[in-house]
Amino acid sequence: MDDHSDDRGGMRRDAATDSPPTRYDRASVRRPRAAQFAGAATGVGVLGIEICQSVQALDNSVPLVALKPTMVRVYLDETTVAASLRLRGELCLRQSATGPATYLAGINELKLDPADALALDDKRENLKASLNFHLPETALQAGPLIVELNRLIQIGGVDQPFTGASPVAVELIAGPPIRVRCIGLRYIDPQTGGVHVPDAIHFDYFRSYLSRAYPVPAVEWSQIVVDANFAPPFQGATAVLANAQIAAIRNSEINSGTDPRTHYYGLVDDANGQHFMRGRASGIPAGPQPDTVASGPCGIPAGFAGDQDQSYADWYGAHELGHTYGRFHPGFPPGAQDASDPAFPYANGQLSNADRKYVGYDVGDPQLGLEPKVMSGTTHHDVMTYADRQWVSAYTFEAVRQRLADEDAQFAPPVA
Repeated sequence: MDDHSDDRGGMRRDAATDSPPTRYDRASVRRPRAAQFAGAATGVGVLGIEICQSVQALDNSVPLVALKPTMVRVYLDETTVAASLRLRGELCLRQSATGPATYLAGINELKLDPADALALDDKRENLKASLNFHLPETALQAGPLIVELNRLIQIGGVDQPFTGASPVAVELIAGPPIRVRCIGLRYIDPQTGGVHVPDAIHFDYFRSYLSRAYPVPAVEWSQIVVDANFAPPFQGATAVLANAQIAAIRNSEINSGTDPRTHYYGLVDDANGQHFMRGRASGIPAGPQPDTVASGPCGIPAGFAGDQDQSYADWYGAHELGHTYGRFHPGFPPGAQDASDPAFPYANGQLSNADRKYVGYDVGDPQLGLEPKVMSGTTHHDVMTYADRQWVSAYTFEAVRQRLADEDAQFAPPVA
């Protein structure tokens, strides 16, 4: 492609945070409480159980990556209770239908009020409208997982019977980490003599976003700062110079023993908006090609593209890095971005069509003060667009997951 650069506007990554710790009870001999009410004619209606990573559908059709942070959401029907209830929940987890069970307490309390009923799609877009559970690492190993609601615990009362809570069976797929070498490019402003270098916060936001949004169990990360071989004023081709420098560094380090699956990315400070370098990837490979490099700007958004947190390096970098994993532009907004991916399946570059099938999930990062959040699939957009409010769609999530697996198989260093 001739130009894989970014001139994007209006993109906002709302913040996300940690939640109270879960209780993971390993007792293996306990009859599930759900069985106590199996013959009950009435009970709290369970509308669904959703197992969420970066993006998911209610039918749990988006593949799940083993060892990636995962939330389970249980949706309840207010119209099945006669009066307001305050409830907590407990899950039963198994690796097989006949295997030993373990039990997991929820992280929140849910007020179920028949006078304040929400449609299921609205519940999915409101993190406070479900019983939520954080799966522990022991439940996230590669292989099958069966999730079942085990108890509904009324605050200040007795356990409540429930109906419609069928077990959900999923498969956790083993996958490689993403390997990123991030190189800050330090330059001197010839007009002022000022030296500009990416602050640590920009590296941190970029690394965190990849861990939360990308289909990976972990980020294998390293970073350095070197002197750039270019200086302002930045032109359209400045990122080409940056990529040539990044590629030369990569070639030298790979020849010296760096893992060949490592993707290299250059980070260029925008000098408080005075010197913005439009981002660019050196190519969009049709197959595994981890020597494809990319570079992009970083800075404090101060409202740029609707972003109000401490850095826009995160979504911008995830877009450019996406090109190096073979992802093209969906073409949104029209006229602002080339439509080089005609197979993109969702209207207007969104995470979902109007059916609201898909919802985005961000587990957050307490170290950066980012709280957990859910993202409406019709108001948020895929990270490969130039549109506002970006995250990873199911389409991009699965494509990057497959490319990572292909690169891992093709370029893994030989075992000594």
